[in-house]
Amino acid sequence: MYIKNQTFSDEDTLLEMLFDFSLGDESPIISEHKANIEQDLLQNDTFQKYLPTIKDEEERLEIETEERRIRLAEALMSQFEKFSVRNQMFYGLKNKEETLLYSIDLV
Repeated sequence: MYIKNQTFSDEDTLLEMLFDFSLGDESPIISEHKANIEQDLLQNDTFQKYLPTIKDEEERLEIETEERRIRLAEALMSQFEKFSVRNQMFYGLKNKEETLLYSIDLV
Protein backbone atom coordinates (compact mmCIF):
# COMPACT_ATOMS: atom_id res chain seq x y z
CA MET A 1 0.00 0.00 0.00
CA TYR A 2 1.33 3.44 -0.85
CA ILE A 3 -0.31 6.40 0.85
CA LYS A 4 0.44 9.71 -0.73
CA ASN A 5 -0.31 13.20 0.46
CA GLN A 6 -1.73 11.98 3.76
CA THR A 7 -0.95 12.25 7.45
CA PHE A 8 -1.48 9.39 9.90
CA SER A 9 -0.65 8.47 13.47
CA ASP A 10 -1.43 4.76 13.82
CA GLU A 11 1.19 2.04 14.12
CA ASP A 12 -0.39 -0.29 11.54
CA THR A 13 -0.10 2.32 8.79
CA LEU A 14 3.41 3.17 9.99
CA LEU A 15 4.43 -0.48 9.62
CA GLU A 16 3.07 -0.52 6.08
CA MET A 17 4.92 2.69 5.22
CA LEU A 18 8.16 1.32 6.65
CA PHE A 19 7.73 -1.70 4.40
CA ASP A 20 7.01 0.46 1.34
CA PHE A 21 9.80 2.94 1.94
CA SER A 22 12.39 0.32 2.91
CA LEU A 23 13.39 0.26 -0.75
CA GLY A 24 14.10 3.98 -0.64
CA ASP A 25 16.85 6.10 0.84
CA GLU A 26 16.82 6.28 4.63
CA SER A 27 17.71 9.36 6.63
CA PRO A 28 20.45 9.42 9.29
CA ILE A 29 17.72 9.17 11.96
CA ILE A 30 16.52 5.86 10.51
CA SER A 31 20.11 4.61 10.19
CA GLU A 32 20.74 5.44 13.84
CA HIS A 33 17.56 3.68 14.99
CA LYS A 34 18.47 0.62 12.90
CA ALA A 35 21.97 0.49 14.39
CA ASN A 36 20.51 0.64 17.91
CA ILE A 37 18.01 -2.09 17.05
CA GLU A 38 20.80 -4.32 15.71
CA GLN A 39 22.75 -3.87 18.96
CA ASP A 40 19.65 -4.65 21.03
CA LEU A 41 18.92 -7.79 19.02
CA LEU A 42 22.52 -9.01 19.27
CA GLN A 43 22.34 -8.63 23.05
CA ASN A 44 18.91 -10.28 23.32
CA ASP A 45 19.75 -13.83 24.38
CA THR A 46 16.18 -15.07 24.00
CA PHE A 47 15.97 -13.84 20.41
CA GLN A 48 19.43 -15.17 19.56
CA LYS A 49 18.59 -18.60 20.95
CA TYR A 50 15.21 -18.67 19.21
CA LEU A 51 16.44 -17.96 15.67
CA PRO A 52 18.43 -21.19 15.20
CA THR A 53 15.35 -23.20 16.15
CA ILE A 54 13.65 -22.00 12.95
CA LYS A 55 14.82 -24.47 10.35
CA ASP A 56 13.24 -22.82 7.32
CA GLU A 57 15.67 -20.11 6.13
CA GLU A 58 12.94 -18.05 4.49
CA GLU A 59 10.77 -18.09 7.61
CA ARG A 60 13.75 -17.15 9.80
CA LEU A 61 14.58 -14.19 7.54
CA GLU A 62 10.93 -13.08 7.60
CA ILE A 63 10.82 -13.20 11.41
CA GLU A 64 14.09 -11.26 11.71
CA THR A 65 12.91 -8.61 9.24
CA GLU A 66 9.52 -8.24 10.91
CA GLU A 67 11.10 -7.93 14.37
CA ARG A 68 13.38 -5.14 13.13
CA ARG A 69 10.45 -3.35 11.48
CA ILE A 70 8.29 -3.58 14.61
CA ARG A 71 11.09 -2.23 16.79
CA LEU A 72 11.71 0.61 14.33
CA ALA A 73 7.99 1.47 14.35
CA GLU A 74 7.97 1.50 18.17
CA ALA A 75 10.99 3.82 18.26
CA LEU A 76 9.41 6.18 15.72
CA MET A 77 6.04 6.14 17.50
CA SER A 78 7.77 7.28 20.69
CA GLN A 79 9.73 9.98 18.87
CA PHE A 80 7.01 11.51 16.66
CA GLU A 81 3.35 12.49 17.06
CA LYS A 82 2.29 11.87 13.46
CA PHE A 83 3.68 10.83 10.10
CA SER A 84 3.21 12.22 6.65
CA VAL A 85 3.80 11.01 3.11
CA ARG A 86 4.16 13.64 0.45
CA ASN A 87 6.04 13.93 -2.85
CA GLN A 88 7.63 10.48 -2.48
CA MET A 89 8.98 11.42 0.93
CA PHE A 90 8.10 10.07 4.35
CA TYR A 91 8.26 12.44 7.33
CA GLY A 92 7.92 12.25 11.09
CA LEU A 93 6.00 15.17 12.64
CA LYS A 94 6.40 16.61 16.12
CA ASN A 95 5.58 20.07 17.41
CA LYS A 96 4.71 21.14 13.85
CA GLU A 97 8.25 20.28 12.68
CA GLU A 98 8.88 17.78 9.90
CA THR A 99 11.79 15.36 9.96
CA LEU A 100 12.61 13.44 6.79
CA LEU A 101 12.68 9.70 7.44
CA TYR A 102 12.81 8.24 3.91
CA SER A 103 12.70 9.33 0.33
CA ILE A 104 12.00 7.09 -2.62
CA ASP A 105 12.39 7.55 -6.36
CA LEU A 106 9.54 5.81 -8.14
CA VAL A 107 10.82 6.56 -11.66
